[in-house]
Formats: sequence, C-alpha cells, structure tokens
Amino acid sequence: EVAAGLELLCQRSLEPFRFQVAVNQQLGLIRDESQEAELPQEAEPVLVPEDGSLNLRELVEDELILALPVVPVRPDSAAVETTCGEPEPMEPQHPFAALAALKKDSH
Repeated sequence: EVAAGLELLCQRSLEPFRFQVAVNQQLGLIRDESQEAELPQEAEPVLVPEDGSLNLRELVEDELILALPVVPVRPDSAAVETTCGEPEPMEPQHPFAALAALKKDSH
C-alpha cells in the first residue's frame, strides 16, 4: 500500500498542483513465469531476477506511474469554453495563382 502527493502540471491551466495517489496492490513474487498460475487471482505477478535482487524503489515508482491520470487536470480548474462562429466561405484558388502573378509582374 502506497500513498503519495505528486506534483503534476495541469493541462488545462498549465499550473502545478498536488495530485493525491493511493495504490493498494498485492504483488506475488515469482522466479519463473510458470509460477504465475499458482498466485492468488488478485495478486500481480512480479518476476524476480535470478540473483534474487528486487529494487523496491523501482517497483513502487512503477505502481505510482501507473496510477497517474493520462491527462492531469486540477480538480478545481474551470473548463475552458470556446465558441466558434460559422467559417467564412473561401474562394477556390488555383494552386499556381501565385506563380502566375509573379510571371505577370516580371513582364
């Protein structure tokens, strides 16, 4: 179980804000992928290297990263509302009209 306040940048206001993350994950340590079937249904398998070392800091960091929102938005930020009018009708232009104007000016 891990709880942390992480500093994120709001993608709506572009201001930093503190995002509270709480992760409650049951991990099952295995040495071989064939042992995964023996784990309880709710356990997330973690493959331990041959030397038996396990970097707990990296493991916790990975779980916190997975808990982050895809697009961080401060909960109290106001939604940006925009209104667009009808687009101005555009006159169709010949793709070489600019070249024709240059040719005309050179004579």
